[in-house]
This record gives sequence, structure tokens and C-alpha cells, in this order.
Amino acid sequence: MKYGSSICAFVALAACAAGAAAAEPAHPADPAAAVPAPRYESAFSTYRPYRDEKPASWRDLNDEVARVGGHIGVLRAGDSASPATSPAAGYRSPQ
Repeated sequence: MKYGSSICAFVALAACAAGAAAAEPAHPADPAAAVPAPRYESAFSTYRPYRDEKPASWRDLNDEVARVGGHIGVLRAGDSASPATSPAAGYRSPQ
């Protein structure tokens, strides 16, 4: 039984290798080689037209900027650290 799984794995590997050797690719310069049919997909198939969004109130936007710690806080709003206490990644102050 100990050798049974090894023999099964060897047989499966040999079958895969035989199948790969039988399907030799055609030479690229052979004009009679079978090629897949060309498939057309429009560049605009996933296009979504622009939709104008109503802008938020400037007071609400200013309050949001103040809440996250100023303009630098807006850039770090996606970070898990507090925007007002964590330095920018890789930033070293000039000396």
C-alpha cells in the first residue's frame, strides 16, 4: 500500500507527459497551420458615459477638511493611523 500512491502518481504524471508530447505546436511560418478564429471586442463595450454630479456644499467640504487634519489629512484619510499624529510615510524633515 505504501508504494500504491507513488505508482498512481507516476502513472498520472506519465499520462500528462504523453499528452503534452503528442500535441506539438505548429511552426509559426506554416501557412497551413490551424489558428483560432479572430475575436472582436469593441473598446467601448464597457464604456460608461460621464455623469455630472451635484457638488457638495462648500461649508460641508471645509468642515470635512478640518475634521481630517487639513489638506495633508485629506491625503492620509484612507490610512488607519490618526492623520494629525502620524508623519507621512518615508518623510524625513530637512536638517
